[in-house]
Amino acid sequence: MASFEFLPTTITVVFLLVVVSYYVLLFVKLKKPKFHKHFSSISVIIPAHNEERYIRECIRSVINADFDGTKEIIVVDDGSKDHTADIASEFKEVLLIRKKHTGKSDSLNQAIAVSKGELIAIVDGDSFVHKDALVETSKEVERKKVAAAACIVRVKNRKHFICIWLDLEQLYNSLIRRIFSKLNANIVTPGPLSVYRKKELLEVGGFSTKGFSEDIDVTIRLIRKGYKIGFSSKAIAETNMPYDAKGFLRQRTRLARGIIDIFKKHLRLNKAIIDIYTLPLFLFNYAQAVIMGSFTVYQIATGYFQYFVAKGIYFNWLVLKFFFEWLSVVGFVKWTISIMLGQTPLTLVSAAGILSTLLTYPLYIYAILKYSRKFDLLHLIALFFMSPYWLLIMFIYIISLPEYFRKDQHNIWKKNE
Repeated sequence: MASFEFLPTTITVVFLLVVVSYYVLLFVKLKKPKFHKHFSSISVIIPAHNEERYIRECIRSVINADFDGTKEIIVVDDGSKDHTADIASEFKEVLLIRKKHTGKSDSLNQAIAVSKGELIAIVDGDSFVHKDALVETSKEVERKKVAAAACIVRVKNRKHFICIWLDLEQLYNSLIRRIFSKLNANIVTPGPLSVYRKKELLEVGGFSTKGFSEDIDVTIRLIRKGYKIGFSSKAIAETNMPYDAKGFLRQRTRLARGIIDIFKKHLRLNKAIIDIYTLPLFLFNYAQAVIMGSFTVYQIATGYFQYFVAKGIYFNWLVLKFFFEWLSVVGFVKWTISIMLGQTPLTLVSAAGILSTLLTYPLYIYAILKYSRKFDLLHLIALFFMSPYWLLIMFIYIISLPEYFRKDQHNIWKKNE
């Protein structure tokens, strides 16, 4: 049993160190690169596959978005079977490209090839940009050696059940990208809105058509070329997330399989900060979800069988209370109090677990208050019941593991089909 518990103990201690590193980066003050060049033209590319539900609002938000210069809007209809192209053709401000269903990366590359802007902005067809988002994100790439920039991402349809956790996740990820950008350690330029210098984007060969995580892949290639990735805390994009079981699982397995492909392509020992911090951390987070999630499920299952099934009890209010405590923050609070009162022994893993959890929750709350600018009941529910969501992500990570043994990933959407 001691050897079985060694791995969770190690992971918990490492996670504590990781969380501490977040605080160090959050509070450290580093100067951003100086403004170097003003860009007077931007091409906003909206790749879309079966996005009739959201494409009209997406295009309108881009049309209404401010930009100090010439703004070109290109919608690429990637073989949609719905009315996406018809809706896009209603807008005289839009250059519409219709093509066979060859995937997002190929759609982006075709649009970049005909684009006229010095800057390239990517906005997913299911997303919505705020009025000042293009201006604020573009300011970041005007800084010296900054070839791309990310922004704050929020979930627009967060009132749907699963989306309350997706929104919390996006706000938290935005905070992590911000603090990582201080060291040029951010490797994610998210689909809802990212801005690139066109020249530098073409210099690294544009977007790869092999691999699902084309945004991470191109960002890593830009960093390896010596460029920096900026982050704007003033630019906001909102995205509509899939909320039915099929759409959610399809999106999350694609993300999980994509990050596995990124490990295969880019994980290496090198002196760059992304090689000694970011990519190992992504790998650790994946392993942590699989191992700690499995360990948690094991503890829940053994407890249920030991305390209830063995006694012929399958369901009553005590069983409900048992699962409620495991799947909510109540269990952590009770466990912490029992350790403080001496009822449960204090061990290295329990100390690290308590400290890492106590330090993690303020980061989530800080991200909510800073980027959502409000704290409501949905945020509270998401924070209170985080465990079920992360156990679901653990399950998706596990079923995605066979991706490591596949030779290639082809960047073709199966979204909304």
